[in-house]
Amino acid sequence: MKSGKNNMLTYKHYIPILKWKGAEQGALKELDEERKKSITPLIQFVMPRQKPNEQLEDVVRRFEEQIEKMPEKILDVWGASPAFVDFSLLYTTELKAKSIESLLSKSPQYGIRLIPTVHLGDDAQIHRAASSVAKKNNSGICLRLICSDFKDVSELNKRVDDFLTSYKLSPDEVDLLVDIKEIEENGTKYNQYLSISQSIVNLSEWRGFIFAAGAFPKDLTNCKLDEENLLPRLDWQNWLKELKNRLARKPAFSDYTIQHPIYEESSQFFHPTTSIKYSLENDWLIMKGKKQKYNLYLANAKLLSQDSRFSGENFSNGDKYIADRARHYDKYIKNPEKEKGTGNAKTWIEAGINHHLSLVAHQVATLA
Repeated sequence: MKSGKNNMLTYKHYIPILKWKGAEQGALKELDEERKKSITPLIQFVMPRQKPNEQLEDVVRRFEEQIEKMPEKILDVWGASPAFVDFSLLYTTELKAKSIESLLSKSPQYGIRLIPTVHLGDDAQIHRAASSVAKKNNSGICLRLICSDFKDVSELNKRVDDFLTSYKLSPDEVDLLVDIKEIEENGTKYNQYLSISQSIVNLSEWRGFIFAAGAFPKDLTNCKLDEENLLPRLDWQNWLKELKNRLARKPAFSDYTIQHPIYEESSQFFHPTTSIKYSLENDWLIMKGKKQKYNLYLANAKLLSQDSRFSGENFSNGDKYIADRARHYDKYIKNPEKEKGTGNAKTWIEAGINHHLSLVAHQVATLA
């Protein structure tokens, strides 16, 4: 997808929503160039983890220092291809506006194309900052709508029109992202909001129309040890089903990969289970491990590498990592006290996300 006007985003494109953290950065960086052609990531910035006895203002200061170096980091991780950037998880309105201005004003110097993402309910200070840099950079803007925006469609259309008028934007400069967050098993919520979104005024004229949802669970409590756990990729399944309906405009697919759509900052303080999360065509295969039992990564990697549903080590960098760890299992098990190389939560999340991104990019690119 190109920046600027009239470069319309089609439904054969994938918009993964990713936190700007180490595992996600690694997953993006190791993507095959051919896969990247079908992907425009939405990067969500999050605050750094607060250190013991650290004051809140120190955390903010550390983030501001990171933002200064962010253009170079994004170029290294993602390259010059377009990316949406979202600041809504930052702590204050002032920090959000300041970060938008700081990052996007410098992005042209690095040849990167960043598209600011805003919500209708954001403070005017954020809207002004985003629309101002979007005009200067000719990047356009992404308007992210959430469930509460759809209480009254007539009122929603009025608010959207007021937003466009206030910041002198036209629909062909705006990517419209409808994000319903988590979805339930019966798919009613998905169908409901996609149907309502078809009533958005001038839907065919927007530069992009994207529909986002997340079906990955909050945790793996309901998954069992030493058993195969298959969780349906309901976000993907519902999207495919809706494409068959008569729609005013088919949306591009967006999901939260192998992570729960609701970000809880406190979750970064807990030790996760040593589990492998592997995306299949219509499901997620969960190979659940125990907390801090790192040898289970290798044992499950070996089982997965021998499974007919494994995509093969040449499919993605994440799959190569799984195959490498599987080969390492026999060596490790002979001398677990001295051998290393089991991987950790970060490397396995990175591998899982990289595989998921590669799989979905392939799925959308090969749609009939």
